[in-house]
Amino acid sequence: MKVALITIGNELLSGFTVNTNAAWIGIELGRVGIEISVQHTIQDEKKDIIFELEQVSKKVSIVIVTGGLGPTHDDVTASAFYSYFNDTPIFDEDYWKDLTDQFSKINYKIPDVNQNQAMKPKKGDCIPNDFGSARGLLYKINNCLYFALPGVPKEMKAMMKKSVIPILKDQVTNPFITRTIRTTGIPESALAEKITNTIDMRTYNCSLAYLPKLLGVDLRISSQDEQQIQKFEKKIKPVIEKYVYGYEDEALEEVVGNTLKKCRVTLATAESCTGGLLGHRITQVSGSSEYYLGGVVSYNEDAKINLLDVTQETLTKFGAVSEETVKEMALGVRKLFSSDLGISISGIAGPTGGTEEKPVGLVYIGLSSVKDLIVKKFNFFRDRDSNKQISTQVALNMLRLYLRDE
Repeated sequence: MKVALITIGNELLSGFTVNTNAAWIGIELGRVGIEISVQHTIQDEKKDIIFELEQVSKKVSIVIVTGGLGPTHDDVTASAFYSYFNDTPIFDEDYWKDLTDQFSKINYKIPDVNQNQAMKPKKGDCIPNDFGSARGLLYKINNCLYFALPGVPKEMKAMMKKSVIPILKDQVTNPFITRTIRTTGIPESALAEKITNTIDMRTYNCSLAYLPKLLGVDLRISSQDEQQIQKFEKKIKPVIEKYVYGYEDEALEEVVGNTLKKCRVTLATAESCTGGLLGHRITQVSGSSEYYLGGVVSYNEDAKINLLDVTQETLTKFGAVSEETVKEMALGVRKLFSSDLGISISGIAGPTGGTEEKPVGLVYIGLSSVKDLIVKKFNFFRDRDSNKQISTQVALNMLRLYLRDE
């Protein structure tokens, strides 16, 4: 089964809106064994939509279109569908009444411009929308299915899950299976070298894609034979196991949190250059209060001294960004919260503030327990946001490896 995805919107092409819909749809279809083979983003122009429908229908059996179903002048997807399928829509009095009632419940008089959303096809079907006024469209011509969905993510996702994916699952005869392995702490090139030195891809009926991101590299194994994926994973796992923290869409903070909970270990954090981002990531996990006791954002020296018992002597002699200061921060926050573990971060996030001796991107991360006090030094980037993100990732990975006795 080949699928084409057409996302519509001038705002997507200009960059004012990030096209998160395309990524989400690709992932969700992949979960049921369907892979997108064509993906285009086009303007809100009726002729462009019709042209794309004509072109992709020659290559695929499923066409999904998102965007352009709203009530304003630039929402022309429905009109393009009616023209392409030579259909004459009719006004749906019942749906218009439903829309009028929905607006009145929130003390609004429904604008006349919304009447175009009450039109329904004669030759096709409507896809219900539980979170908005724009219904989707479904046509079937010559064994090809065409779906039109709103571009609003919440509405589109609900309609995909409730209506579109169940239809597509019934069409899948030989599903495309994917397995995602999530790694961190190793660059793409080094990861690839380890794998290629271990395995000959030609002996397995599957493909491997490297998906590098700022915080790690995802490995996506794909095949129509699940046993081949299992054999391949079993072969490479011993070589890369140290760097593997999860699978599919697991987040590192979730994995670390589950381990802390399982081990009945509590944690406190002391942050400087990351400004509380580490604590934020930890508390993004539901139930984190079971193991996360609290944190301190000690952005200046007084906070380090008064809250974390960092000595003035240490700061004067070694500076706020130093191994010695980070040690005292990790010890101090563990003492402050009476936690089993304390982790601390101090660095120069940039883009200013660096020196030849201590450049932008220099970061120290400390980990304190009853029996250990570990500090590691890193040199990251010149970009502030990247430094904050990667510092928290490395801190979480230090926790993960420490809890595994690595």
